[in-house]
Amino acid sequence: MTIFLWQRRAGAEWCHAHEQLLQEMAPGQLAIIHRPGQRRHLAQIFCRRKREAFAFQSRFGGTVEKLPPGWAKQFLLPPPGKPLRVGARLRISAAVQPDSPNDLIIPAAGAFGTGEHATTAMSLRLLEEATRGLSLGWKALDAGTGTGILALAARRFGADSVVGLDDDPRAVAHARANARQNKIRGATFLTRDLLRWKSRQRFDLITANLFSELLISALPIFCHCLTKNGCLILSGILRTQADEVIDSLGKFGFHLEIKRRRGKWVALLATRKSKLKRR
Repeated sequence: MTIFLWQRRAGAEWCHAHEQLLQEMAPGQLAIIHRPGQRRHLAQIFCRRKREAFAFQSRFGGTVEKLPPGWAKQFLLPPPGKPLRVGARLRISAAVQPDSPNDLIIPAAGAFGTGEHATTAMSLRLLEEATRGLSLGWKALDAGTGTGILALAARRFGADSVVGLDDDPRAVAHARANARQNKIRGATFLTRDLLRWKSRQRFDLITANLFSELLISALPIFCHCLTKNGCLILSGILRTQADEVIDSLGKFGFHLEIKRRRGKWVALLATRKSKLKRR
């Protein structure tokens, strides 16, 4: 069967504004893809007739191509890897449904992070360590939530409530879908610009897997939102930028407790008041 592919690269705002119309015009045929590190999304519609594909191009721009035989193989997802174990309290996989309260399902199709990247894996393990001794009722903030993996892990580790922020509405949609799939309540995901966000509540723990410049710029916000004895987990830091981030932490009254490195990436755990042993 001959298939024609219409596609267009566009920003998140364009995709959000046109997604419903495209879905109505091509039910079940629309895919919107976002890859980490890329600002623009890719909207795709697979058409059986050439004139349908060119009708989308005429109305929305973009390009049309005739797909070669065996085209479907390039769109198939790779088989899911082994589950990621985080201490003895959490197992993350791409399974369809969680098998136990210790499971967290993050589908492989979620392009915003499944836990395999070094920055996310280090954040998860620091989160597991930092929450072992917390009493009931603690609250968490996840800045740059992506799939919501750190926010949902915090709920699995006992957080009473979690707020996840991301400036990409597609990421927030992924996070909400993952919360529903894992039947997790008490996790609120919001589309917000972190540097313009003003919180009325305080958090006992904050995770932020972002790039170094944004982490430094957000430190006044984290300082304002975090309780006096709270924990701050930062990741997404290149090894060459770690000293700058650590110096900035000190300027805002944070005490570095743990520094982890994997390859070129660094993750940090800091507190507003020293309470953990250095490792």
